[in-house]
Amino acid sequence: MSPGATMRACLLAVPGELRLCTLPVPSVGPRELLVRVLTTGVCGSDLATYRGTHPYKRAPAVLGHELCGVVERLGSEVRGLAPGDLVCATAYSPCDVCAACSEGAPHLCSAKRSLSQAGFDGSFAEYVAVAENMAFKLRSDLDPVLGALVEPLSIAAHALKLARRAPGASLAIVGTGSIGLCTVVAARALRFGAVVCLDRDPEKGELALAHGATGYADVRAPGALVRAQKLLGGHADVVAVCSGHPEALDDAAALARPGGQIIVVSYFTERVAVDLNTIVGRELAVVGSALATPGDVAEVIDWLEVDGLDPSNIVRRRFALKDAALAMEAVERGSPGKTLIDLTGATS
Repeated sequence: MSPGATMRACLLAVPGELRLCTLPVPSVGPRELLVRVLTTGVCGSDLATYRGTHPYKRAPAVLGHELCGVVERLGSEVRGLAPGDLVCATAYSPCDVCAACSEGAPHLCSAKRSLSQAGFDGSFAEYVAVAENMAFKLRSDLDPVLGALVEPLSIAAHALKLARRAPGASLAIVGTGSIGLCTVVAARALRFGAVVCLDRDPEKGELALAHGATGYADVRAPGALVRAQKLLGGHADVVAVCSGHPEALDDAAALARPGGQIIVVSYFTERVAVDLNTIVGRELAVVGSALATPGDVAEVIDWLEVDGLDPSNIVRRRFALKDAALAMEAVERGSPGKTLIDLTGATS
């Protein structure tokens, strides 16, 4: 059935208030496509926008960017896609002309447009308009849950591909929320060696171990960092920071080997004091990781479609669109695993 003039969407009217409302179905420009949303993940950045602490996304906005859906309508200049195609998307549309884009780093484009920003509505809706350079075709029989995981998995893959590492390098992951879990999955696909996670919930540890982590340390327990090092067999070659907790960077510095590397994936809501003496004294490299490139997304799609990777049980909760506020509450509580808004009717 072709889309009508209006659709249901969840609008963040003001921080802390998601409303199910009726909005116009987005129009599409010449290089855009209209996607009927099947599944969309709830991300930590959605939570930050919901709280009013995101660095650049503000209410009012329709949240959501980890989407999978079906192409309904194409702009006149879109090539390589057709109505009925299953697609996923990146969270941003680069300008394609600036220096960063020309140098193969569109994720660093200073003129990029991001979903849920400045009137570019996101995927907590029955339909979403995305730019052609955001969309990636998926195999028609791919589970839409996996399609919605492509974006967070690509974030994790991009971060770990920044690592200076030898084959079998050890990895510590500080923070085992949904991006931390995706980092475990990506680490296995990229053939890291020992992978040890740190967080404060036993269920998060169970999920991490189920997805390929070799160890887990609960940071609430005395000596958690020492335990993590024992599980790693020493200090970590690489530490991925997937938590916005103020102490996460100091924990990462303590875990990294001399000459090792810290990759920071998380955003922080406030300025963080860091023990620079440890970083300097151990000659640690600290690298920020932003978004993902089209190449990262294509690689993740190959993991799912060619290699048969199936991390769909990262998703622990599914909510209907009308219950998006409940989904956000689950994320705000720090519930283990991934939270998904499912528009196919398969909610639980």
